[in-house]
Amino acid sequence: MNTAAKAAIAERRAKAIELRRAGVDWTTIAKELGYSSKASACKDVRRAMEESLKLMSERAEIRRVEEVARLDRLQQGLWARAVGGDPRAADTVLRIIDRRIRLLGLDAPTEVKVRHVDNLDEEIASLERELGERQRRADVGQTAPDQGTPGADR
Repeated sequence: MNTAAKAAIAERRAKAIELRRAGVDWTTIAKELGYSSKASACKDVRRAMEESLKLMSERAEIRRVEEVARLDRLQQGLWARAVGGDPRAADTVLRIIDRRIRLLGLDAPTEVKVRHVDNLDEEIASLERELGERQRRADVGQTAPDQGTPGADR
């Protein structure tokens, strides 16, 4: 594909995105910009958005690498003073470490459960049943305090 064709596609996609952001429906976008159908207009905009997201992610990763390198250099410059007992240098190194951890997402949860719920009422009822069952199991597992042992009722 030549440069002129790529430019024309990019321009049409930009117009389609602009129209969609303005609340224009897919049928109108397709008619105004010469798409064969509303589905093709939607698909083209989705592709453009995915490409844009990929580019943004790549740029963010490059920036993340640059920032980690800066933090490494700052930490390296303060390290000897920090381990030598300088409290201000030690505090600064700790803040650099904390910043690096946040930048790299190292303090994020190790597992995140994502549940898609089609019927919220049904899901709530299911969770309530599960909670009740867990409570019943916990109640059955508990025994009454030993009446013969001093202090067992505390």
